[in-house]
Amino acid sequence: MEMSTSYHTAGQISDQLKGQIIGDPALEIKGLSAIESDEANTITFYGHPRYEQHIYGSQARAVLVPTGFDPQITTHITFIKVSNVYEAVSQLSSIFTNIQDPKISGVSLNCTIDAGAELGTDVSVGHYSVIDSGARIGARAVIHDHVYIGKNVIVGEDTIIHSGVKIMPGVSIGSRCILYPNAVIGTEGFGHALSKEGYKKIAHQGSVIIEDNVEIGSNSCVDRGAMRDTIIRKGAKLDNLIQVAHGVEIGENVAIAAQSGISGSSTIGKGSQLGGQVGIAGHVKVAPGSKIQAKSGVAANIEEANKKWYGYPILSYYNYLRSYALFKQLPDLEERIKKLEKNQPGE
Repeated sequence: MEMSTSYHTAGQISDQLKGQIIGDPALEIKGLSAIESDEANTITFYGHPRYEQHIYGSQARAVLVPTGFDPQITTHITFIKVSNVYEAVSQLSSIFTNIQDPKISGVSLNCTIDAGAELGTDVSVGHYSVIDSGARIGARAVIHDHVYIGKNVIVGEDTIIHSGVKIMPGVSIGSRCILYPNAVIGTEGFGHALSKEGYKKIAHQGSVIIEDNVEIGSNSCVDRGAMRDTIIRKGAKLDNLIQVAHGVEIGENVAIAAQSGISGSSTIGKGSQLGGQVGIAGHVKVAPGSKIQAKSGVAANIEEANKKWYGYPILSYYNYLRSYALFKQLPDLEERIKKLEKNQPGE
């Protein structure tokens, strides 16, 4: 994407977002900024009460706020009230960006495409990428530099595969997906049988199926199934540095934050959200709509849908908070018990 150099007024932005403006509609906006930066002629957003102190600053700029927010100062800050702040930020990010997206066009003379591969219309392939025999690449797909696409891989229309991605033979990737740099899709999982001579490798017979509109972050790994396919359903979003083991199924519109790991044959229900560094044990089923807080560990099935969970091993969210409130008092309670015992007359 080319860097935007044009200005937009706060009024134009409010109209585009169908928001309610409080302040100067003629204020020129040159781009997005962090709420702490206090950069003039930018637009930022208010997403959490802890950042309210940074809203007002000293520079003239615009702030996206929830519809129920009541601003204290409107002299130099222009507010745009919207029903969903994060969705509004997503819309604005396509207009204002400071990051050059290294778009490519056409097929590089330095890439290697097997004669048995099929490329749809307007496919772009970068330098030193390899597309093996039987691979089928959908129309308008973009394959950046140093990408490996193995035999019989299917890549859907409008999918973007960034530099360094490795897609092993037989993998299927849907349309409008994004694979970020150095993701590895379809290697064999961690499957071994212990014998008298040591560990023996179990050859994996399954593949990986990634449905439409999925994003997989940098340096994430999705293993092929041992006996059944590993499946990531449509709309799922995986952050960087995530491990998806063999035979896992991730449901529609699941979001998983960085450094989480899902062990083999587990299933994550539709619409679930996993925080950073969540660990899921093998053969576990997570109910749809589950919200698992960062650093939590799931060792058994979650049966109830649309619940919050926290801890290692997990407890229901509010039970964990109550337990933690007691746990952190244990040293003081121990001292009190010792004092009470000391003051007790001997038997």
